Amino acid sequence: MEERRKDLPSLVFRWDMFLSFGKDTRDNFTRRLYEELLRNNVRTFLDDEGLKGGDELAPGLSAAIDESAAYVAVISENYACSRCLEELAQILERKRRLLPVFYNVDPSNVRRQEGPFENPFRYLETRHGVDKVQRWRKALEKSGGKKGWDSMNWKDNSQLIQDIIKNILREVNNTPLGVAKHPVGIKFRVEELMKLLDVKSNEVQVIGFQGMGGIGKTTLAKAVYNKIASEFEHRSFIFDIRETSSQHKGLISLQKQLIHDLFSEKFLANEVSEGIIKIRERVNEKRVLIVLDDVDDASQLDAVAGARDWFFDGSIIIITTRDKKVLRKPFVNEIYEVKELSSIESLQLFSHHAFGKGKPADNFLHLSEQVVSLTGGLPLALEVFGALLFNKKKEMEWVEALEKLRKIQPGNLQEVLMISYNVLDEEEKCVFLDIACLFVKIRMDRESAIDIFKGCGFNAEMVIKDLTEKSLIKIGYDNTLWMHDQLRDMGQMIVRKENLIDPSKHSRLWDQHEIMDVLNFRKGTGETQAIILDFEDHKRILESKVLESKRPSTISNWSPISYLNENFKNAFYFKAEEDNDQVKLCTKMFQPMINLRLLQINHVNLEGDFKHMPANLKWLQWKGCPLEALPSDFCPWKLAVIDLSESKIKQVWKQRSWKGQFKVSSHRPQLATLINLST
Repeated sequence: MEERRKDLPSLVFRWDMFLSFGKDTRDNFTRRLYEELLRNNVRTFLDDEGLKGGDELAPGLSAAIDESAAYVAVISENYACSRCLEELAQILERKRRLLPVFYNVDPSNVRRQEGPFENPFRYLETRHGVDKVQRWRKALEKSGGKKGWDSMNWKDNSQLIQDIIKNILREVNNTPLGVAKHPVGIKFRVEELMKLLDVKSNEVQVIGFQGMGGIGKTTLAKAVYNKIASEFEHRSFIFDIRETSSQHKGLISLQKQLIHDLFSEKFLANEVSEGIIKIRERVNEKRVLIVLDDVDDASQLDAVAGARDWFFDGSIIIITTRDKKVLRKPFVNEIYEVKELSSIESLQLFSHHAFGKGKPADNFLHLSEQVVSLTGGLPLALEVFGALLFNKKKEMEWVEALEKLRKIQPGNLQEVLMISYNVLDEEEKCVFLDIACLFVKIRMDRESAIDIFKGCGFNAEMVIKDLTEKSLIKIGYDNTLWMHDQLRDMGQMIVRKENLIDPSKHSRLWDQHEIMDVLNFRKGTGETQAIILDFEDHKRILESKVLESKRPSTISNWSPISYLNENFKNAFYFKAEEDNDQVKLCTKMFQPMINLRLLQINHVNLEGDFKHMPANLKWLQWKGCPLEALPSDFCPWKLAVIDLSESKIKQVWKQRSWKGQFKVSSHRPQLATLINLST
């Protein structure tokens, strides 16, 4: 299965930077450098756990090295240990950018393993043998010859760190987007598109990539972006616009991301109109490259790229969409229709995922050709179906899969993807649906998700690994869980089909309007397993005004218009309060949800007795919790992970121990000492 892992297509590098360092700099220089990298939004891997062990690398460390775009080695006197040197050797084998920092050591001593390195290397040779240590010597020699920073040339660490950060940010900004591990057919299509684009032109160019879902529009956009990005100082690639814009203040979020990507600026906006003014003001001053991925409504373009005259001469805007009507002229001057792969290309891509090579095994050639003919040249279908058949060595297994494929109407990608979903076991299906409906939306990182799923009693690491190998999920940038929008839509549709009329009968709730309808009308049921509700930056109070006396005894007594009006008033009644801008919810609203295991209620004020809260919760995220301590009658004993970051909490529970994990924002680390984590 290790060979299979290497063949998985990557979205982007998981980490921008990997920090390699010795024990003597962990709590001072390296820690300050790490915190500064995080402050500048550089995704940085720091192996704190590995320092607690012995000679061997910590589990997963080689994978982290492999998944990093570049590396910083803080070479100090204590660096000459087997763990650090093995890290360095593996880093150099990746042949990516290494930035050495010679911390209180002479680079010439590093190159020659002299001075403070001489005795440690002699000891290592007696312990590990000359041959193994020779590999480490060569790694240190090569690193010592690279251009880096000599701390003895700097007055203080602060100035040194700032210079390192400046160079790293330049490095990160030039890191290309990962396209696909097997970019079959991409080169030819990029060449076609480059004939439509002129990066030297002084004209504003707007080009649309149009095609059905799963056909490879985003992959193609990333390839073109990588091709021309070096020509632009100011650039931005915004993914999943359709999904982001559907969320609370989604358009404002897109506007903020665009300004931050282009100019590294932050701005406050409560209305889309304010963001439009800011964007027009800034993009009119500088030449920019912008990619807007998965646009499905003209209002999204109006919010971030409303007209050609917004932009400075020579700017290029690329839009990917399924809907050609979004690409309005004269704003869009070129439309490129992304077409299916040819039969030869399809067979090649399918073979990469089904066999780990560019052509099928001879005894499976005929069956492979049949699969390709039925998947319609769609890259996503070829990838997912190929991953399904990987390691299937029996012809009968292929024949059975083909029979399922033949029953599907041509062009019905969702049904093709459902074949891969249906072969999952119940645990894998549950995790897949949690990710599709919940964790993709809130950009959950892989490690946190694993902790949560372990708390649910799942074999989390194995399930995440299996779903990744089946190409049903990927690990995206910032180490977050990611899946193709077609797979996400499929998962959400599976849940919606649990009850097409009543959302309270759905196993997972993620739509804010549906959630508030269920809560306000006290329609909660034991069917609900998970809810995500986030009112971050909300400036008004949402109050539940549904009293028993006001609720209709039966909906049939109301006209449709009256019912909708009452529903709207109660679910979206906002009232400003002088000292509180949080949404208010009553704990009793959750009482019927006895099987609720995952709950996000960010920036919400819960009122009432906490004994009404479901006892089976495994994960609670309550950012912005207004309480100073959780009530003693709140007893979710099965809770595995709780996140109370950005809150007023001072103590979690008084006089009780708790077996779960506690996550808190970095500016309040003292809270970690206020809870008993005994097992």
